[in-house]
Amino acid sequence: MKESDRKFEKLLKEAVCSYHKEEMDALPSEEELQDIQLSDDFYRKMDGLVKKQKRRWQYRFVRYGAIAASFLLFTFGTVGAAAYALMGAENFKAFFKKHAKEYHVADSAVMDLEQLTDMAVTTAGTVYEDDNIRLDLKGLIKSGNRFSMIVEGTLKQQDQIVTAGGPQEEHAYGFLNTDVNAEQDLMASGAYYYQEDDKSLASNQFVYVTNYSAEAGFDSDQYEFTFEDFGYYQEDGTEDEAESTDDEVSAYSALEDSGILENPVSICSGTWKFTVDMDQAKDISYKKVCDQTVSDGEDDVKINRIVLSPMGCSIYMTLPQSQKDSGKYFDNVHIRLKNGSLLSEEYYEMGIADCELSGDDEAADAVKVSRELDFDFRVPIDISQVKAIEIFGESIEVEACK
Repeated sequence: MKESDRKFEKLLKEAVCSYHKEEMDALPSEEELQDIQLSDDFYRKMDGLVKKQKRRWQYRFVRYGAIAASFLLFTFGTVGAAAYALMGAENFKAFFKKHAKEYHVADSAVMDLEQLTDMAVTTAGTVYEDDNIRLDLKGLIKSGNRFSMIVEGTLKQQDQIVTAGGPQEEHAYGFLNTDVNAEQDLMASGAYYYQEDDKSLASNQFVYVTNYSAEAGFDSDQYEFTFEDFGYYQEDGTEDEAESTDDEVSAYSALEDSGILENPVSICSGTWKFTVDMDQAKDISYKKVCDQTVSDGEDDVKINRIVLSPMGCSIYMTLPQSQKDSGKYFDNVHIRLKNGSLLSEEYYEMGIADCELSGDDEAADAVKVSRELDFDFRVPIDISQVKAIEIFGESIEVEACK
């Protein structure tokens, strides 16, 4: 974690504690406090801040895993269209081999890289190019409700990505907005790689690895990807000023609007789009509609659906809107393997996000919220080795995986 991130986390904790203490001190008595809680508005603001900072960390967690993959990406010459799927699969294999070594899972029987060949989409090689930028799709794999892709970018009007007046660190740069024309809600994460990760890259080149998941999956024949502006976010100085005056309450007030500390600065402006075909990728996944209720010790949680693929596991559930503590899920949801052990934390990154209820669900109960718990695997998993998903002590068997 960078020093600036540590300062942000410390400042945020101090601001929250100070804000909470002031509210507590203002209350008249302990008896009256028993019936009083912090406002829903407070929780919404803090959830927004935590999610924003978590997205920053999520971009960083695969940063050093791309060196071997990047080397392969830029050593391939021109190939025929029939070879693009194989090329894309090999790029991802190299990426995950390096990643596996970093997380000490390289010799595990649970990891399976060969299945990436079946998961690869043949339209790797798609290119968008104009006077400002060139974008090359180097690989795309999909399975179940997920897909991942590798895009190489070249800023044609710049000699290097780092610009005068901008951040001194390359990894502060990236697309200011990305989108895909899927009709459903998506969860997305991504990471950027630059010359400091791979010396074969030019100073004006980068690699972008992005991952998407959606409950309904990605079954359309084609998807259009949009990339808008390349640059960085510039802080407006509020955080530094608050720290220098040691005014935690002022810092909290400045942080209440989750976007106030960042202003976008574009070094390469434009909107760039390309379309890919989602063809010839084998669906290696397990899907289960559960309709099962478990207890988290305080509330009933309905497990609606589970989607397990070599790339990750998504658990879709409905729970009371009043439930604030998402942290309990990280300690009470596990993947049980057929050898009796639990999938260890080295294999995955875990996240949780609220979704919107719609249609009949929304009309039926306005006090419940839909939530997705997500295991994002760091290496492809052989899902035939998975026995069950365990949630608060309840076991949901994965009986159909063979």
